[in-house]
Amino acid sequence: MWGWLIGLFTATWILQLLLTRVQMNHYQKTLKEMSKRSSGYLGVGIHKQRLGIGSIVILVTNQDGRVIEGRKMAGVTVFSRFSPLTAFDGLFVHEVKQLVQEHPLRKAIETSLDQINKQRNKTIAG
Repeated sequence: MWGWLIGLFTATWILQLLLTRVQMNHYQKTLKEMSKRSSGYLGVGIHKQRLGIGSIVILVTNQDGRVIEGRKMAGVTVFSRFSPLTAFDGLFVHEVKQLVQEHPLRKAIETSLDQINKQRNKTIAG
């Protein structure tokens, strides 16, 4: 009996590692796709929770700070995948910051916007 339990636990653990690897490959592929732009800024926001739904938001803006593409991933399992986040397409970063207060992915979006603002400020200052 103990042998079966240990075997089941080991198989479950290995399956989890494999599925986590698949999800990481999906994340890296998506990030690579979105960073292929010749100009503009990319921000990644991650919001983790111990229990509950975690989220990742990737936003890309042009040089002027207007959102040109967004993707989101939210979920509690390794089966979560990125999907388009079009609610902010065409809006400027400061407009998104104002609208995001009631959004369920607020923390991830804010982190993404902060990264974009830091990159823009470096470019302006440099």
